[in-house]
Amino acid sequence: MIPAQPSPDSGMRGDRSKTNRDPGAAAPVPFELLLTRLENHVKEAGITQDMVCNGAVTDFLAAVPDPQLANLGAPALGVLNNHIDAAMHECSLMAARSSVLSYASMVTFKATNTYASANNVAANEHEVARVGVAVRARIDTYVVACERRLYLNADVPADLKLLIQHHAVGSVKDPLVEAADQILQAVHVPNDPTQNESAALVQALEALPVVQAMYTGKLSVGFGAESGALPSIVVTNACKAQKHFSRYVEQFYKNAPTGMIIYAALVQPSRRPPAKHVSNIEVTEDTVEPGMFWLGSRVTQFRSNAARVGNKVRLSVMDDVLTVVHEIGHQVEFYLPAVEWLRLHLIIRMRMNGTQLVNIYPNASKPEPAFDVSTMPAFEAYYTKKEQQRSGKYYAAKLYTSGDTELLSMTVQFFSQPDTAILMIQRDPVLAATVLRAIRPDDFTNFPVALLALLPT
Repeated sequence: MIPAQPSPDSGMRGDRSKTNRDPGAAAPVPFELLLTRLENHVKEAGITQDMVCNGAVTDFLAAVPDPQLANLGAPALGVLNNHIDAAMHECSLMAARSSVLSYASMVTFKATNTYASANNVAANEHEVARVGVAVRARIDTYVVACERRLYLNADVPADLKLLIQHHAVGSVKDPLVEAADQILQAVHVPNDPTQNESAALVQALEALPVVQAMYTGKLSVGFGAESGALPSIVVTNACKAQKHFSRYVEQFYKNAPTGMIIYAALVQPSRRPPAKHVSNIEVTEDTVEPGMFWLGSRVTQFRSNAARVGNKVRLSVMDDVLTVVHEIGHQVEFYLPAVEWLRLHLIIRMRMNGTQLVNIYPNASKPEPAFDVSTMPAFEAYYTKKEQQRSGKYYAAKLYTSGDTELLSMTVQFFSQPDTAILMIQRDPVLAATVLRAIRPDDFTNFPVALLALLPT
């Protein structure tokens, strides 16, 4: 027997974040990316599928018999209606902690068998499927109501909670789908700016104090930095035990605080991760292997990364200031409001060449997927060596399974020193302004409206 399947808009839709992110696969569309983003926030708040199941079943069983369970409107299902109702009542004594899918499957089984017995016919798959649809139509309202209640009581981001509060009570549409729809309805993707518009945008950006601090190198001394929680540094014992550690540790303890000062000067407190999600910098061991003949040991530097899990930024003791800023930038992206996060993706969408993901490093053993962008002017202008040209174009558009990219991290990295900051502002003012607005919204309160129209909103 085929179990009842979730309807597409139900709260039991399954995890849509597990989409194909391999090079050559279709590039995910904005709705899919945004829904993945919202699902990640819900998971981070500790809301599980079991919690939704248990709450929905409890609500449903409490409502049986429910006077709102009217006859089904579809004539094709009308003949099964009485049998579904009978099965629902028979199942009402099931344990309240039974999952919605188990409950729906049991109702389907009982209703189909009752129908087959009453009509002296063998139940077929078509009838089973129709019963499953009918059962889900009865249960979905409880699933969505339970989801909505959980989301509003959980520690989800304020912008998402506000969208869910506006979600229609009694709707059978998944609140996260509804929230994604509401965000996308307001999307504006502008045309490429004219030469004069770009020049005006550059001029307006260069008038901002934070950009002037970038150009003069004053970010590294904390120009304009405001108070707020900053990362802490933890060095693993395995890292301390490596012979080359002592050679680099003194410089690292200059690089890391400088990177944190630049981060504090660039990102206003309201756009930094919440206090409980402030990342810890973990200095982890590099790979040390025996060298050839008399050459001693060979050290392969640990590839720095950032992760939501444990709120960690993991670095090598050999990393520089720019790497520190870059990886903390990923933590900032993790906790951006959904609308600001989507705007970064809209920059990529404006520049897409094709509908398939590409491999940043075609000859590497492990594929790294990216959107097929036509250009990334500032990065391409900086990475001019032949072996860097492809990554200069595609790396910022790299796509992770979470939906995050390298766009914000690469841009704040370029903001961190004068030569690359000038390159970023002057060669790609649309990207520069979009990232600055995401991390410093207060600077754009009085920004010229005509220039804001050049940015994705």
